[in-house]
Amino acid sequence: MKKILGSLLALGLLAGCGNEKVSETPKEEENVAAVENQETTEEAAINEEAKTSKNETGIHNGEFDITNNTGHIKLLGIFEGESSSEEDLSNTIDFNGFKVSFVPSLVDVELSAEAQTEEKYEGKTETKAVMLSMNVENTLEDDVDYNGSFIVVTDTGEQLYAESGLLSKNAVVQTYHGKVKETGYEILPLKGDELPKSIKIIIDPPNKLVNGALNGNKDLGEEKRLEFDKLVTE
Repeated sequence: MKKILGSLLALGLLAGCGNEKVSETPKEEENVAAVENQETTEEAAINEEAKTSKNETGIHNGEFDITNNTGHIKLLGIFEGESSSEEDLSNTIDFNGFKVSFVPSLVDVELSAEAQTEEKYEGKTETKAVMLSMNVENTLEDDVDYNGSFIVVTDTGEQLYAESGLLSKNAVVQTYHGKVKETGYEILPLKGDELPKSIKIIIDPPNKLVNGALNGNKDLGEEKRLEFDKLVTE
């Protein structure tokens, strides 16, 4: 639980970032709820077992739920790999001075009316998805164009593509004029019913700009491939 809390803090999701909002419960209500829960533990367990599907997993108390323009986002778990920080599960890729930090998670999204009109959600009202919460920083003096291109491959056989370039609504996808920071997120809806327990992420490097024109990415490194073989749910 501390790792998950730390990862959300690291990416600004619990710090009023953008228009995101985390559900909170007043202390007095928590105490009353605790008593009520204690009295009905056995009954609740029976009901929960009856309605929980075999694919459902993760954190069910809503403590880390987020509401934004996409809708109501329920955190089911965070993917962890060798590149993940022991402190907060965040991952940082350094493209020779252009740094991309992210936390990959498994989420359940109740889509807003606006999001339901987006092509990638195909008119769904709810979807399970892989979400990347991202912090990007250009530490270089040079202008850098970050297209936001990455691919997620799941252990369930799905290959998910981020919406990059002009199609992307991710705030980190932009041209960084000198030393600039930005926070954003990308949601990749799953197509199948089976939930992944591990994923691989392939991230393309950014492009350097010289006199306003793309100069390629040879100075900023090559694509990065990271594997996440564990889903942390508590």
